[in-house]
Amino acid sequence: WDAAWLGAVQRRSLDDDLVGRARAMAVERMAVRRGGSAGRWGLVVGVLAFFYAEGAAEITTSRPFLIDSQVADMQWVNNTKAGAKPNAKTVFVRSMRGSIYRSTDDGMNWVSQRDKMTDDDGSEPFQTRVSVMLFSQADAKYAVMKGYGENNWFTKDQGDTYAKHSFGVMSEIKMHPTRPEVLLASKYEGSFPNRYMSLFISEDLGASWKKIVKNVFQFEWGDPAVKGFSDKTILACVRKADTTPKNAFSDWDPNIDFVVSHDYFKTSDIKVLHGNRFAFHDPYYFVAAMNPLEELEVILHVSPDKGATFQRAQFPYQLSERSYRVVDSKEDSVFVQVAHGSRDTSFANVYMSGPSGREYTLSLRGVVKDYRGLTDFERINGVDGVYVANVADQAAEPEMSLLGGLQAVIFSNHLEDGMIPTRSLISFDKGALWKPIKAPTHDHKGNSIDVCEGCSLHLNGKTSGMLGPVYSSVSSTGLIIATGNVGHHLHERADETNTYFSRDAGQTWEQIKKGSYIYEYGDHGALMVLADNRQATRKLMYSWNEGLNWTDFTFWDHDIEVENIITEPSGNSQIFVIYGRRGDKGVVMQINFETLHERRCEGINAAGGEGSDYEFWTPADSIRKGSCLMGRKVTYTRRKRAVQCFNGWDFDRKEARASCECTRADFECDFGYQLAGEGEDKQTCLRVPDMPVAGFGAPEDCAAYFTVSRGYRRVPGDTCVGGDVSGKLDPLVQSCPGFGWTSMVMLTAVVSLGAVLAWVTYARRKDQGLAAPWSSKADLLDFFHSGARGFGPLGSSFSHTRYTGLADGPDMDDDDLGLGDDDDEAQVLGESLHEYALGVTPSPSSSFHPPPIIHDLLDLEANPSGTLPPLPASAPPRPSAPLPSLDPPPPGRK
Repeated sequence: WDAAWLGAVQRRSLDDDLVGRARAMAVERMAVRRGGSAGRWGLVVGVLAFFYAEGAAEITTSRPFLIDSQVADMQWVNNTKAGAKPNAKTVFVRSMRGSIYRSTDDGMNWVSQRDKMTDDDGSEPFQTRVSVMLFSQADAKYAVMKGYGENNWFTKDQGDTYAKHSFGVMSEIKMHPTRPEVLLASKYEGSFPNRYMSLFISEDLGASWKKIVKNVFQFEWGDPAVKGFSDKTILACVRKADTTPKNAFSDWDPNIDFVVSHDYFKTSDIKVLHGNRFAFHDPYYFVAAMNPLEELEVILHVSPDKGATFQRAQFPYQLSERSYRVVDSKEDSVFVQVAHGSRDTSFANVYMSGPSGREYTLSLRGVVKDYRGLTDFERINGVDGVYVANVADQAAEPEMSLLGGLQAVIFSNHLEDGMIPTRSLISFDKGALWKPIKAPTHDHKGNSIDVCEGCSLHLNGKTSGMLGPVYSSVSSTGLIIATGNVGHHLHERADETNTYFSRDAGQTWEQIKKGSYIYEYGDHGALMVLADNRQATRKLMYSWNEGLNWTDFTFWDHDIEVENIITEPSGNSQIFVIYGRRGDKGVVMQINFETLHERRCEGINAAGGEGSDYEFWTPADSIRKGSCLMGRKVTYTRRKRAVQCFNGWDFDRKEARASCECTRADFECDFGYQLAGEGEDKQTCLRVPDMPVAGFGAPEDCAAYFTVSRGYRRVPGDTCVGGDVSGKLDPLVQSCPGFGWTSMVMLTAVVSLGAVLAWVTYARRKDQGLAAPWSSKADLLDFFHSGARGFGPLGSSFSHTRYTGLADGPDMDDDDLGLGDDDDEAQVLGESLHEYALGVTPSPSSSFHPPPIIHDLLDLEANPSGTLPPLPASAPPRPSAPLPSLDPPPPGRK
């Protein structure tokens, strides 16, 4: 009886298999039927336990856990404990006061780590506060808790135990990507105003440290997988030795370089001269270098291979570049926000690169940013090529209010109710073309929405403070949720801000709730959870059908100010952690939906059928016909909206891909081009005004062919094929100067001529009764010699040919193919060619008469326009280059 009842009661404690145990015990009690009161009591208890377990199929919550202040950071780590479930997570929380809390059961129970991290020496509370939590990428068991003071804590067992080490106040700590016990750390040395930062290394998880370089400003481990790198590679910005630091630490300094070391700074090499700052966005590395000619300007350098090589980024406008921010670096390209002026505090242009990350075209002007560096430019996760951004509406009249004006002046806030209104745009082709977001036609109750003329949907971004931003998840394909309003511009009026949802990657939208909420997905998007984030609440709402219906759930008897709802990073779980504050305390609770539904979704292999819980969905853009996005048709398998079932954490989403025919939507403006302005075709790319011509011809290292842009390029990551538009928009392919079809024709002509001459020479030898040239090596050599000597007699026999006197031309053995010191002969040759192209009779001083077809091709290749440039007064000297030799090297050379 105790076992049956205990099993049913424990069903509420999140153990997935206790329901089955309770049922089994109840059935066993029923089967025993031993008679008498004991048997009857056992039967009754078993039946009660069975139905109690059935009734326990509801949402379960943990006991509210109070912490000393608000949550500042929350990290989920794979649980490495023996017997842990495959998806189990250990969760760490850092409070605003620097206290650490840990849960080993996905947030169900929490334990303060202070007792493990303090000594019995009566340490001051400040000495036990943590500023940063670091977790190893190499081994989930290793972590570092960096303190505000001189103490730092290190664990090798996910927080079961900690080792405290003191080595002064560390400025920053970096864990090695593959060796969990190896650390880099920086700290200040020297006295003010001559303080500097030194870099230290520890190979025993913080127990001991060794200085490896001083005057370092920023540092990071190199990726050992990069060719030429090792597990000792370090990338850093370091000031040159024996140079004077600038007065302000944050100023750009021409004496700082971006360097790489492969031996813990026993030696180092400069990668980017004057490189003062860097940022890593895998696989691209970015370095901002000071312009030594203009102190307030910076130059961006990009590495597409994780730091192996760097090239200067090229932007299409001759404007000063004051700061950069990489806003996205996925799908084989980079979006960079560039501030061109010192007063660009609220808006900046966003540029998009090609696959190399080097050449940038303007994607969007005036994208909203704030003083924290946050940007309203959001990639939609789970699908390719979809982005949402908020931009300044420069054409609109400023809406100036007293409060807004004060905010604009004090906080440099030039948004709605301040100075410059903003609006939301969406792109389905990776930033090549943007358009307003289509407004929903009905509210959350099904009533029609009267959409004003020229109005659209505007969504809050990361800069909108407490309002919910645009949110999507990789595991929730096609689903987007955000707060915003319908109108001409984005604003924060509470009576018009609502929560909106799209299940087709932004093509269409619907209002799912009145007001602003905080939200989260779970179970691969099958579960949605909302909570009011504008006033204290004790309730949340959840939906198993993507917002068609909502159910209220009271998670506590007291109201709290909800700050966030979060699940483990993959978004596959049905377990959430909700946190907020009550008074001056923080509150953390687990909300578990695993006990709410027992039926698992079925029929994934029969998706689309009536008996399946799954459907097919193919995203599409709004420009082309058919279901294509980024040049391909991708069909995803996902749960139907209205079914009541769960996917499970191990759900494996199926997808099928096929290439589409190319259309205009698969192209963007190439480097040096931009979309046409007002009055022109908005999809036409025109040359940027005053764009330098340099860089648009054949490259210096041209090999065989090079391309000439028509003003368009494929959107990076686009996989379209064929189509009529490709021949009109793809770049032209031209031969490199001195190569290609011209050179091939010349080579073919020369080889053919040699073959003809050799055959004629052979025929003459045969008529004269001489031996065949291949009878011996000596005869073969004599054959070639006689063939060469036979040019004169052969020429006299065929005096009408244009090759008369070829052996009497410049001495081809004097230097490198006659292009060295024989300036006079080269000049004569040049004049002869030029005159021949103009149809002038060759000069008697030169007996060289090239065939017309070969010469015409030479001239066209040197000048594809067909017009000849004026002949220089004298041919410039050309440096000689040694020819490759087949002779053995002299002694001592290899």
